[in-house]
Amino acid sequence: MNITKKHVLIGVSAIALLLAGGFALTSFTGTPKPVAAKAGDGHDHGEGEEHEEEGGAIHMDAATITRSKITLVEAGPAPVSRDIRVMGTVVADADRMVHVTLRVSGIVTEVHKRLGEPVQPGDVLLVLDSRDLAEAKAEYLSALRQESLAATTLSREEGLWRKQVSAEQDYLTARAAAETAAITLAATRQRLTALGLSPAEIKGLDKQPFSLGRLEVRSPVAGRVIGREAVRGELLAAEKEVFSVADLSSVWVELPVYAADLPAVKEGQPVSLTGQGGRIVEGKVIAAGATLDPQTGAARVVAALDNKDGIWRPGDFGSGTIQAGGEAADIAVPSSALQVLNGDTVVFVRNAEGFEPRVVEVGRRNSRFAEITFGLFPGEQVATGNTFLLKAEASRGEASHSHAH
Repeated sequence: MNITKKHVLIGVSAIALLLAGGFALTSFTGTPKPVAAKAGDGHDHGEGEEHEEEGGAIHMDAATITRSKITLVEAGPAPVSRDIRVMGTVVADADRMVHVTLRVSGIVTEVHKRLGEPVQPGDVLLVLDSRDLAEAKAEYLSALRQESLAATTLSREEGLWRKQVSAEQDYLTARAAAETAAITLAATRQRLTALGLSPAEIKGLDKQPFSLGRLEVRSPVAGRVIGREAVRGELLAAEKEVFSVADLSSVWVELPVYAADLPAVKEGQPVSLTGQGGRIVEGKVIAAGATLDPQTGAARVVAALDNKDGIWRPGDFGSGTIQAGGEAADIAVPSSALQVLNGDTVVFVRNAEGFEPRVVEVGRRNSRFAEITFGLFPGEQVATGNTFLLKAEASRGEASHSHAH
C-alpha cells in the first residue's frame, strides 16, 4: 500500500486533534491578529518531528522573517462572509450635488469657472445680461423712491394734523398711500430675490443704477464643477441648467445586483471596490435596491465611498465585492496564508526552527479569510504575506529530500 506524505500528515493531525479534544476549540476566543515574529516561537502538538523528517521544514530565524516581510497571524475565529462580486460606476453623491439653474433669461457675458475647477460658496460662475432682470430692478428702484416719498408725506401730514393745521382726511390719505408704497416695495424686492439676487445685492442697487441687467450667478456650495452648459455670447432661457457643482469628498457607486443575490444584500454591509491602477477603497451599502430593471433583471444597489483624497471621479468604473454577512468560523486564517504545494492546500506554521508546511482542509472562504476545518489549532501562528517565498523553499527542500532517497 502506497502511503503518501499527505496521508501520514492527516493521520498525525487527526490524532493530535483528538487528544486536544474540545479544549483546542474553546480555549481561544480572540480574533486573528498580527503578532511579532520571535525566534523559537512555535507550537508543538506532536507534528513537528514528522514534518522535519519529511524534509519540508524551513529553517528561518526571526531576523530573516522580518527582512522577508513575512508577517504572522494567529489562527482563530473570524468572519467568513459571503462575497457578492459586483461591477460599479462611480457617480456624484446626490446629497452633495447642486444643479445651478437660471431664473431669468439673458445673454452670457462672462464665464468664470471651467469643468473640474474647485469653487467655494458665493463664487461667481457666470455673468448674465438680462433685459427681464433690468426691468425688475427698475421697478424695485421706482418702488423704493415711491415708498420713501410716501413715508415723508405721511410724516408731514401727521405733524400738521396733530397741530390741527390740516384735516384728518389728509393724514389718513397719506397713511394709506405710505402703506401701499411699502407693499409695492416689498413685492418688487421679493421678485428680485426670486430672480437670484442676494439681499446685499438688492440693498446696493440704488448705488449702481447703470448695471440693471447684470446678474452674477453664484455657486451655493463648495465643491468642483462637474457640469457646464454655458458659452459666452449665448442667449439662455430661464430654467436653463448652466452648472453642476458637487462635493466629491464622498461619492456613490452604483452596483447592479441580480435578483438571485439581492436577498443577501442589506444596507450597512461593507463594500470593497478596486479601480484603475489597483486602487482599493472601502465603503458601505446605503440603498439595497427596491426595484428590478425589467431589461437587465438587476437591482440598483448604491454604496457610499470615502473620497477625501480625490482618487475617484464620476464616471470611473470599479470591480469589487459586497460582504453579505455569514456566521464566523471557529478557526480561520487570512486567504493570503494559503498556498498549494504538491497539489495540497497548505499553510506555513511557525515552529522553533522556522516554518513547517501544514496540509489543511478549507471550508468557507472569501477574498479576506478562509475557514480551516482540519489541520490547525486555535492560536497557532501562520505566515501571511510573501508566503510564495516559503513555498519556494519548501519545494526546494522536497526536491532535495526526493533526490536523497
